[in-house]
Amino acid sequence: MADPKKEPKQLQVLESERQLLCTRFSPDGTHLIAGGMDAQVHRWHRAEVAPEKEGDEKKIEWQPLPNLAGHHAWVGAMGFHPKAKHIFTGDSWGQLRCTDYEGQKLKVHWSQKTAHDGWLRQIAVSKKHLATVGRDGAVWLWSHAGKRIAEWKGAEEIFAVTFQPDGQRVVFGDAKGVVRVWNFTTKIIEREFTLNEFYKLARIQDVCGLTRLVFLEDGKTLLAVGCAPTDGGTMQGIPTLDWLDYATGKSTQRYQFGVENDAFITDVAWHPKGYLLCATSGVTGRGTTFFIRPGEKEPFYSSTKIANIHALALHPDHQHFTLTSTSRGSNGNGRRLDKEGNYSGNTSPVHVFELPA
Repeated sequence: MADPKKEPKQLQVLESERQLLCTRFSPDGTHLIAGGMDAQVHRWHRAEVAPEKEGDEKKIEWQPLPNLAGHHAWVGAMGFHPKAKHIFTGDSWGQLRCTDYEGQKLKVHWSQKTAHDGWLRQIAVSKKHLATVGRDGAVWLWSHAGKRIAEWKGAEEIFAVTFQPDGQRVVFGDAKGVVRVWNFTTKIIEREFTLNEFYKLARIQDVCGLTRLVFLEDGKTLLAVGCAPTDGGTMQGIPTLDWLDYATGKSTQRYQFGVENDAFITDVAWHPKGYLLCATSGVTGRGTTFFIRPGEKEPFYSSTKIANIHALALHPDHQHFTLTSTSRGSNGNGRRLDKEGNYSGNTSPVHVFELPA
């Protein structure tokens, strides 16, 4: 039985009107931002609430702010400007936008309606640039002001992107598990390696298991995140973490969690105390939160209380985190109707937790 003293404490559940795909805290920790299937950017701000009784400590709550409209499709990609209080967001129709995230009247600084031909999958941000990848097989390098600087184009859809820690190269992974290191100054792919565990041809489908690429603090370790696919159709796979030697692309450690129905590790966050926070989403109604240290064979914490987790966000204070999931009380197949006979769609509660001391 889990030690209650080591259990994260749930502080709040934030409700949404639609399903949410990605969630992140602002760098200063004052805002929580999420991209929705309703083509809007959802926002909450950190607020101190007066104590109910005299002598009690002030309570911290996340309170909703007006949503930001302007996208025309699912908002599934985001990244924050390293200095200004701006957020870059991308949608499944290929639009890329830069807007304010703080305040009531938000300024749109720039917008590229056709940044990608179709789904813009992920955004990575460095001190000087941002990189976007998409279903069109393209990698674009942009200035923070929205100017196109360089492009690489391939035959496969690209699912994951990050910058090398020094910001001088873009590292990205495609649908078949091929990871490439792109020197955007010389416009040359300097090296590539294939993650065979993250791809499978099944039922005449190319099944991609790669969801994220993350550099760890040493700058020498690249973490591949996702699943090892086992079947197409109703996608199944084993949640997988692969620690790679960045210089060679070779696996130094691989951890696989659960069974086929557990499917993807959808999101991870690195904690400065030396462990990973991981979240999974599987079929049907499966999901796990687990914490694991590199080199250890099993997680030191695991919970299945929240299913189908789309996003995990670690607060800059490293004491709080959120899990964005799918509501258990609604269906995605249209069977649940309201009193007027309308199908209202699913929602994504955002669960706010505090880590144990």
